[in-house]
Amino acid sequence: MRDGWQLKKLGEVCDTIQDGAHESPKLQFDSPGNGRFLYITSKNIRNNHLDLENVTYVDEDFHNRIYPRCRPSVGDVLLTKDGANTGNVTLNTLDEPFSLLSSVCLIKTAPDSLLPSFLSYFIQSPDGLKSITGQMTGAGIKRIILRDIKLAEIPIPPLPEQQRIVALLDEAFAGLASAKANAERNLQNARALFESHLQSVFSQRGEGWVETTLGEIGKVCMCKRIFKEETTANGDIPFYKIGTFGKEPDAFIPIHIFNKYRTSHPFPKKGAVLVSASGTIGRRVRYDGEPAYFQDSNIVWIDNDEAHVLNNYLYHFYGACAWNSTSGATISRLYNDNLRRISIRFPSSLHEQRWIVSRLDELAEETQRLTRLYERKLAALEELKKSLLHQAFNGEL
Repeated sequence: MRDGWQLKKLGEVCDTIQDGAHESPKLQFDSPGNGRFLYITSKNIRNNHLDLENVTYVDEDFHNRIYPRCRPSVGDVLLTKDGANTGNVTLNTLDEPFSLLSSVCLIKTAPDSLLPSFLSYFIQSPDGLKSITGQMTGAGIKRIILRDIKLAEIPIPPLPEQQRIVALLDEAFAGLASAKANAERNLQNARALFESHLQSVFSQRGEGWVETTLGEIGKVCMCKRIFKEETTANGDIPFYKIGTFGKEPDAFIPIHIFNKYRTSHPFPKKGAVLVSASGTIGRRVRYDGEPAYFQDSNIVWIDNDEAHVLNNYLYHFYGACAWNSTSGATISRLYNDNLRRISIRFPSSLHEQRWIVSRLDELAEETQRLTRLYERKLAALEELKKSLLHQAFNGEL
């Protein structure tokens, strides 16, 4: 720590460290109106900004009951102390009264000792976040308690030095935000280009193309149901549940059960395209033929002999499906009848199908290459951000 800096507990350099209401409103509204007040919770706190896209409102009675205890002002520090977003921090930019839930901590710094913006950046730094969240409690969710926030230590330079550091970080973070936005936009564009090409391929009605349904191509199949007591944490044959579909399995079945069920019940052939029928609908993998078992009706496939349409063609077709043939506003299950009724177009020539598949494979590979490139850029920007913050609060800027 540089000369002139002091190590202080937050409770010593903050006038207020408190959370919001410990009661939930009976009524919440999705839009503003007379007698309604913004209701800010952990979902609205992001690093360096308030996210009001899904903000709700409370009535005047509830607001008036809790506001006198917790009065946020412009420039105060808002820190998420509960839940998945624990550690997110921003300055309050709302110049109006609003209600605050207990999942958010309100911090008012002592104006002669600590700038709110300096504290906000400190909490985002690796050392600052560790200082704040080092004593998390709660088995199910992350939680910071007010006592630990008050006891967290922060290195504090004189106010002019705080102002200089904040100005440097403001400028650097603006550049990083712009670079991040460009990388994210390029990532989205790469994916959108591939998806657009998929849609254009499978919407064709060219000469020699056939239109039918998936149910006409082959039977919808699924493995026999495996009960939890038949699985083990370690074993012979990987068992893919919907949560591990396309990932590393976390359950296994004995080889004698595998041999019994794969011969007496439907089982995918090598090259079959397996599709998730619940959760994230339409996730798919090409079955490589290696011994594995798949969760009953949550993972399905078309038993296709490839006489008319190639499985590799089906693989890309599934990627283009909107999966909008299921019922209900929120798709939670792809039922077999829904899958059977999905229309598909394909060239009658298997040679032409192979040509289309090869072009799509090449485009998919290039899209994946660009995706990895932009994801590495985003990771590098995040590491640069952490490095700048580390330097800032170790007196190296």
